[in-house]
Order: sequence, then structure tokens, then C-alpha cells
Amino acid sequence: MDSAETGVSARHSMQDILLALGNRIRSERKRKGMSQEGFADICGLHRTEMGLLERGKTVPRLDTLLIVAEHLGATVSTLLEELKH
Repeated sequence: MDSAETGVSARHSMQDILLALGNRIRSERKRKGMSQEGFADICGLHRTEMGLLERGKTVPRLDTLLIVAEHLGATVSTLLEELKH
């Protein structure tokens, strides 16, 4: 496999991880009965940013993950646990 193929594979893998993370965040937010807009407000994020995060369309900064995890009552490691599987 050449480096171009490896890069494509890694991107697909990263996209899968981001999508799984977004789905986990959305699921936890909904489990707590919070709207996306309300949760974004609590986290100090714009609703659009939260939407991108939940759809796996953006790579979140560490500080963003820390804030989101805190307001979900979770840890970053819990949110990331087993995402690649």
C-alpha cells in the first residue's frame, strides 16, 4: 500500500471516529433532555458549532471536548472510549 492509499484510509478512519464521537455527544445530550441550541448555550458554543460537532464534520479542540464532557457529566476519556471499534 502506498502513502496515498494509507492517507485515504486514515481519513476514512478519522471521519468514522468523528462521526461516532458526534453521535455519542448527541445521544448523551438527548438522554439529558437538552436541545442542541440549549446545550450549545450552556457550553458557550454557537449552535452551528455544536451541530458540526454532532455530525462529525469538525475536529473538536481539546478545550471544547473538555467543556462538552463536563456539561454532559462525563469525562473526555469516557466520550472517546471505544470509538474506533
